[in-house]
Amino acid sequence: MASSSLLDPSKRKFDVFVSFRGKDTRNSFTSHLLDSLNRRGIDAFYDAQILPGYDLSILFKRIEQSKISIVVFSEHYADSTWCLEEICKIIQCKKDLNHKVIPIFYYVKTSDVGEQKGKFGIPFLTPEKSFKEDCHRVEAWKEALKIASDIVGFVFPGNRTESVVIEKITFNIMNMVAPCETTGFPGIESRSKELEELLRFDDANCVRTIGVLGMTGIGKTTVADSVYKRNYSQFDGYYILGDIGNDVKRCGLQRLRDILFRKLLDMENVEVRAHVRLEDFVRNKKLLIVLDNVTEEEQITTLLGDKPYNESYHKGSRIVITTRDRKLLSKNTDATYVVPRLNDTEAMELFCRKAFSDKQLYPPKEFVDLSMKYIYYSKGHPLALTMLGSALLGKDETDWKNEWNKLVKKPDEKLQEKLKTSYEALGVAQKRIFLDIACFFKSEKADFVSSILKSDHRDADVMTLIKDLEDKCLLTISYDRLEMHDLMHKMGKDIGYESIKMVSKRSRFWNHEDVRKILEKNKGTEYVRGIFLNMSSITRIKLSPAAFMNMSNLKFLKFHNSHCSQWCDNDHKFHSCKGLDHFPDELVYLHWQGYPYEHLPSEFNPEELVDLNLRHSHIKQLWEDDEKNTENLRWVDLSQSKGLLNLTGLSNAINLERLDLEGCTSLAVLGSSIKQMNKLIYLNLRDCTSLESLPKGINLKSLKTLILSGCSKLHEFHIISENIESLYLEGSAIVQVVEYIESLRNLILLNLKDCRRLRYLPIDLYKLKSLQELILSGCSALESLPPIKEEMKCLEILLMDGTSIKQIPEMICLRKLKIFSFCGSSIEDSTGLVLLHSSGSSRVSDLYLTNCNINKLADSFSSFHSLRCLCLSRNNIETLPESIEELNSLLLLDLKHCRMLNSLPLLPSNLQYVDAHGCVSLEKVAKPVTLPLVTERMHTTFIFTDCFKLNRAEQEAIVAQAQLKSQLLARTSLQYSHKGLVLEPLVAICFPGSEIPSWFCHQRMGSSLETDLLPHWCNSRFIGASLCVVVNFKDYEGHHANRLSVRCKCRFKNQNGQSISFSFCLGGWNESCGSPCHEPRKLGSDHVFISYNNCNVPVFRWTEESNDSNRCHPTSASFEFYLADETERKLECCKVIRCGMSLLYAPDENTRGIQGIRVSDIVEHTSSQAFVHIGNRSHSQGDERRNGTRRDEIP
Repeated sequence: MASSSLLDPSKRKFDVFVSFRGKDTRNSFTSHLLDSLNRRGIDAFYDAQILPGYDLSILFKRIEQSKISIVVFSEHYADSTWCLEEICKIIQCKKDLNHKVIPIFYYVKTSDVGEQKGKFGIPFLTPEKSFKEDCHRVEAWKEALKIASDIVGFVFPGNRTESVVIEKITFNIMNMVAPCETTGFPGIESRSKELEELLRFDDANCVRTIGVLGMTGIGKTTVADSVYKRNYSQFDGYYILGDIGNDVKRCGLQRLRDILFRKLLDMENVEVRAHVRLEDFVRNKKLLIVLDNVTEEEQITTLLGDKPYNESYHKGSRIVITTRDRKLLSKNTDATYVVPRLNDTEAMELFCRKAFSDKQLYPPKEFVDLSMKYIYYSKGHPLALTMLGSALLGKDETDWKNEWNKLVKKPDEKLQEKLKTSYEALGVAQKRIFLDIACFFKSEKADFVSSILKSDHRDADVMTLIKDLEDKCLLTISYDRLEMHDLMHKMGKDIGYESIKMVSKRSRFWNHEDVRKILEKNKGTEYVRGIFLNMSSITRIKLSPAAFMNMSNLKFLKFHNSHCSQWCDNDHKFHSCKGLDHFPDELVYLHWQGYPYEHLPSEFNPEELVDLNLRHSHIKQLWEDDEKNTENLRWVDLSQSKGLLNLTGLSNAINLERLDLEGCTSLAVLGSSIKQMNKLIYLNLRDCTSLESLPKGINLKSLKTLILSGCSKLHEFHIISENIESLYLEGSAIVQVVEYIESLRNLILLNLKDCRRLRYLPIDLYKLKSLQELILSGCSALESLPPIKEEMKCLEILLMDGTSIKQIPEMICLRKLKIFSFCGSSIEDSTGLVLLHSSGSSRVSDLYLTNCNINKLADSFSSFHSLRCLCLSRNNIETLPESIEELNSLLLLDLKHCRMLNSLPLLPSNLQYVDAHGCVSLEKVAKPVTLPLVTERMHTTFIFTDCFKLNRAEQEAIVAQAQLKSQLLARTSLQYSHKGLVLEPLVAICFPGSEIPSWFCHQRMGSSLETDLLPHWCNSRFIGASLCVVVNFKDYEGHHANRLSVRCKCRFKNQNGQSISFSFCLGGWNESCGSPCHEPRKLGSDHVFISYNNCNVPVFRWTEESNDSNRCHPTSASFEFYLADETERKLECCKVIRCGMSLLYAPDENTRGIQGIRVSDIVEHTSSQAFVHIGNRSHSQGDERRNGTRRDEIP
């Protein structure tokens, strides 16, 4: 038996063994082949390396120690018994050791070798003479030659020259000796393919250069190396020049260029600088070049040249440049591949390979939680996962916990050193900005941070410096916010904390112990640049009047509570004197949540101040006496400062862009300060309950958003800017907005909700050509809309619910309207509804007409072909027009409390949600309720709570509809291979009743049931489960929960102890779904809930993973039912009193199926009989059939 080292090709000593007949090819073909292999670094063994007199067994040993054998069959190969013994040994190793063999038929035919014919077979014509005492070996040799001739190899001469054949052989050998290993790095296959797509290897008519970008350790080199190994054999010359950024420091750029040229030309001993034409030689070859870890543009131009690459390199050449700096790629590449971080699955696999073994892809049970912590900590960073995982290899659980506790307190030093290389390459200004962002401003808006840091860099564009950091992969700008990888963030904070050991000389503080030390003991110095203190972990801190006296260079100061944004119970956290004597004049950023003083220090000169945030403060006036220079202020937030009396102190804030005064309940007037704020974009005065008016005669040219919601004393509104886009007057006391509003030509949103005194709208309202949303909900005194004389081309949302308007507006000028609400407004003439569609308002998607005194809908209602949501609750309609079936886009139909409704026609096929709660006169429903679609994909909920007149036949029709729909959904799911767990029901229904239908074979009193399932229950046709409960709603009132859902916790367990648990939903309702005028639902009787749930879960495969596929698989199942609100909290005010379950199966090929059957036939068939599903009892095969249908199937 072969040793394990020989069985593993990676442990064999030689790459290639070459068997050949010396007199035929030693000085020709074979010598050229050996030279080619040697130049490619392939270790080839041949007989000349054995000294004369050595035994033949030495050759056999070398064959066993090689990964591949090349056999050059030539005319006189069979003349040598030595050669014949070699081929015999080679074929034996092929059988026993998976040894690779490449035959080359050099001027001989493959058939001559296999059948020993022609000149090749001459020795075999007279074996006694040719082989003498070895003639007993002839049959073994013949068999070996026959096997070798059947192996695909190379034939020469063919239609290619010798050099081409040798080159092809060499490339094949290279790929076989050192194949590209991609299994050790999870996700490398997909990343390699993505980079290859950018390189376009199949396009031989161009030169392409692709950059590979990413932060340190993200896998740039790994991806580039993988693509190189997968594709280099396609090129005439190739080389990967690794770690240029570091090597250039060691040996110089010119030396690296020389190495690159030698490798590309395959001329190791050439003096590059002595040959002027070497560049021309390179230009004549199709090349693959990888420049790894480029740090300067000079490196690219020196190594690749400064001419356009399509002129400097042969067509078909490809160049890959890996770097951390995007700017180096912008001028030198055709495209950039940004290496993504590993996803959680890939991260877990890589971590486990390092922490346990190379073949382990998931941690042992006792290490799962700890492994998850490391995965979360590393955030998909391959280098971190590799280093942290490797450090844990071979350690027990206790060691793991100790290592994790150390890591939480302090980042891994070796990993930090690797990451710091990016930071150390920065300039002084870039380093300072990076540390400020890492320590203080991560996740803040880029423009905001740029403004804050501008004072430090007056001679440079801060935004440009920030983008430089992004280009260097130290941070990202996402949705205009500055983000960075958690490891980079930790590294930055670690540098900020550890760079200076002495606390007295440290510049950035956020650790509460250090902050208390410098504040309580007046230890602050001129080195302090920023203080950010999270007060959530501090009970009390003592400030002296001179706490900030020595911090002359303090720029950033922030006191906040991360656990409570409203500063609850924090008023007494600062123990101090009556006030502060001093704030540093260098302050740019001042955030003090709950500022405990009535004024800012009088000596504070805020010339540099850009951002002032004193939310929930005790401030009454910014400064007690003189006005200050506040020209640099851009953002002020004094919200919830209940004692603020005026805006004195902001008269010079001419560059202010955002002013937030929400909840400043003592603020009665804005004063003249606001008149100078011509750059103000956002003004929030929400809930300023003492504010009575706005200044007259001003026009704030930049103001876009004005919020006056909740200003309950505001009786009169004045236009203070003609450029307002969003105007909120919700809950104010105004009687009229303004008489003329045309000047607000940019207005997009006008919110007048709950302006209960509002009686008049501007008579030129129709001239607001940019208006998209008009909200009049709750304007109970408003009796009419002004005439709409011209088309309002942009208006999409019009909410008029809760007004006193009696007439629906003419929609001829509202052609773009999409959402219209008229709830609670009694329509005097229901023909107004006709105007909605007949006048061109066919784009309406949401129509809310709750409690509108509607008696009938016209048949032409079907022209609302875009309608998705229709709310008709609390109207007097007796039936719906049959044309409603034509509303193919309708998804939601709300008919709650339509007490006169007595029948439902055929409803649209795509309906997802029908709520007919409280339709106490409803007696009939169409059969079917909706016309089913054979390609059904819409999950549906039918709610008929408190519909007491629905008799048993109607209820069964609704159930039959649900059964059919679930069958079609399941069929679609199977047809399109939609695997997985669907927690929401395919179909859910609810109606009054106290009995579980008899076809639910598993039934119990109470809220839970347990059962043993029949053998083979989880076969290939298993779909899921049908669930049913009876819920007692005695004295239930819906104000307990806006959303109610009936849920089921399921657990399946097999005989081996394997189990799976999950939760199903049986349906329920969402009170906020549909009408904005919803009200709590009251129920006082029992109701039945039935659902059909898909459950095609791969975990169930353990029922099939047996050596005997016919073996029974006993399984127990348990189901616990309960009711929950929107927070998943169990409701105690109602309870499940009965429950039932049946398994669902797809019809087999013997059952009358759906394909080829008309939908009408299915409807008729389904409506005529109830379902009977498989039960937990023994029954004969004959009992299992009823009308050709198994009892465990959906008909």
